[in-house]
Amino acid sequence: TDQSIRSHGAVGLLLAIHYIEGQGTNTFVDGIACGEALRKADPEAFRVLSQRHCDAERDYIASRVDADQHHTNSLLISTRYPMLQVDDDGALWRVQYNEVFRTPSMLPYDAFPQWFKAYRKYVAMLHSPEFERYVEIKKGQAVLMQNWRVLHGRAGFQSPDRTLVGGTITRENFYSKACQLISRVHGVQPFQIHVSHATGGR
Repeated sequence: TDQSIRSHGAVGLLLAIHYIEGQGTNTFVDGIACGEALRKADPEAFRVLSQRHCDAERDYIASRVDADQHHTNSLLISTRYPMLQVDDDGALWRVQYNEVFRTPSMLPYDAFPQWFKAYRKYVAMLHSPEFERYVEIKKGQAVLMQNWRVLHGRAGFQSPDRTLVGGTITRENFYSKACQLISRVHGVQPFQIHVSHATGGR
């Protein structure tokens, strides 16, 4: 998942990509659907990936060497979170996986083999025909994805003139605007929206 590492204290919930020139082949995977399939096929592997952390690190200059912004100020972020994150009821609500940013594991020596076996199984499922979809995107087209669920990658043909404009929207910004719109349209107070959301509308 792009922006899977916290940058400025908040993680992007929505990722927008606009092709202003060229074209390219993109891959998309529903990480939560894949995680639930792993839970069904191998409950122990799911448990391990939802309880044991994955170490990751991102250098915001080094990872943007192909951009034209000419960044000068670096930002190095290190994190350790489970790849599969569940809520108090055990529901899978977020996937945090990016192979590019994964660093050597700091798990205990005796715990690593079990974690790595589960990790490889989940990653193989992500790249399987059952879950991975290839989509060609051309000039003038845009993609908006839920970044805590959808995994995005690039594969195959990328035209030499491919030029992207992208950005992320934090969860807080999204929910703030949604609450304001619901409040204005339906005449309910924002706190009532949060209560309804937390209780599943009950």
